[in-house]
Amino acid sequence: MGENYFPPMNNSHVTQRRGTGLRKLMEAIIHHEPSVIYICPTKGVNINLLPLLMLNDIPFRLVFPSKSFFCTLTEDEKCILDVACGKADKVIVLSQHRCDPLRWSEDWFEASKKVVDNSDWVLVASNVEEITESFSSLLEKFEGNPKPVLAVDFGAAVQYQ
Repeated sequence: MGENYFPPMNNSHVTQRRGTGLRKLMEAIIHHEPSVIYICPTKGVNINLLPLLMLNDIPFRLVFPSKSFFCTLTEDEKCILDVACGKADKVIVLSQHRCDPLRWSEDWFEASKKVVDNSDWVLVASNVEEITESFSSLLEKFEGNPKPVLAVDFGAAVQYQ
């Protein structure tokens, strides 16, 4: 799971902050050696992480709330997601209903809950300096979940339960 904000790319190269964030996420994944990673992709962290998972041959499963959930992605993001669907171990679509943009966070939460329920542990990626209200409220919905959580700040990795 991850928040939708991720340090942006400029036109010429990946910023140092973005590179640091992706490096920290990959270090956490490689260190904990998951057999498969469930992802409910978003514009932020998860879309940025998918190419790294594919390049490193790390098995992943994509969980979509509905078929039309990603209609707001840019063309580049849709391209990444299209390639990822072809490389994913499984693609799981929870509903054939049309996604309602006003219910985006609720639909994403339901898909994320499915991911958490099918996982042994959960990695939460965020930028502790710029956590949004919507990301905080999402984490509150998971409060009390017994799964071990690895929280990865874009600048540091810490383990808590």
